Amino acid sequence: MITFSVIVPHHDIPQLLQRCLDTIPDVPDIQVIVVDDNSSSDVVDFSHFPGSDRKYTTVVLDHSGLGAGHARNIGLQHAEGRWFVFADSDDFFTPEAFDIMNQYKDDSSDIILFKADSVDSNDYTPSTRHLQLNSAIDDALCGAISNKKAVLSVPSPWCKMFRRNHIQEHGILFDETYASNDQMFVLKATCWAGDAAVKVTPHVVYTVTTRSGSLDANKKKSPRNYLSTLDVLIRCNQFCDRYGMDDAYDRRPIIVQVFRGWSISFGTFCRAFILAVRGRALFSGMSVIVKKLKVRSQKR
Repeated sequence: MITFSVIVPHHDIPQLLQRCLDTIPDVPDIQVIVVDDNSSSDVVDFSHFPGSDRKYTTVVLDHSGLGAGHARNIGLQHAEGRWFVFADSDDFFTPEAFDIMNQYKDDSSDIILFKADSVDSNDYTPSTRHLQLNSAIDDALCGAISNKKAVLSVPSPWCKMFRRNHIQEHGILFDETYASNDQMFVLKATCWAGDAAVKVTPHVVYTVTTRSGSLDANKKKSPRNYLSTLDVLIRCNQFCDRYGMDDAYDRRPIIVQVFRGWSISFGTFCRAFILAVRGRALFSGMSVIVKKLKVRSQKR
């Protein structure tokens, strides 16, 4: 029986993908699914594609070019494990990661959250990308916030085990958007899990990297990335309004996000404004600003 299905989308970084795969044991109970998102043959040697020499790794070559969300959805179609685990191809697991996760294989939870570390992808100098997640886990472990809020503090799929039955029962898929394809997936999975079915742990199992040229690094520079992210934030707010996620998800004030488009270009700002108005979401998330103002006034 397969315990873990590890899904890894990839695009044009074969050396880093190989680094990631080298941190995943090649054993029968760990199914690895690499989905290549239309990489260039100028960059990737497809005759020696990373993972093709591993016994328990499936490599899927997708030529649609629809992004990481589509690639992850393809991975979900092939996944057979009791638990779904996700990794970005430029990140990697800690040496003890799968020994730790294996301790939770019989857990009844729907989602299990772990801590991370972070480094620069090139020189391995310490980074700060893990601090928000780890701080939220510490807060949850001491009861300051809910476990669900800890999960949603960094709504990325890594550092989490998702029970296969939970994901499939609710038909949860990744958005096939250019950026922020993972936020709705994590939000839905967290919302539709019972309060007692979300567990947090103090164990570090994953290393997230910082890399120039990555999608995360370019989010604030590209109009397409910015508008895609704004669309997702609007839908996240609307989802939380519908399902009453006030205690777990901090809505983003959309009007603030819209005005950030001005720093990219006037045209981008106009497109963002229209997107928010059409979605009837321009003033969505304003309660966050009100709460912050109240906290400041109380401190005075």
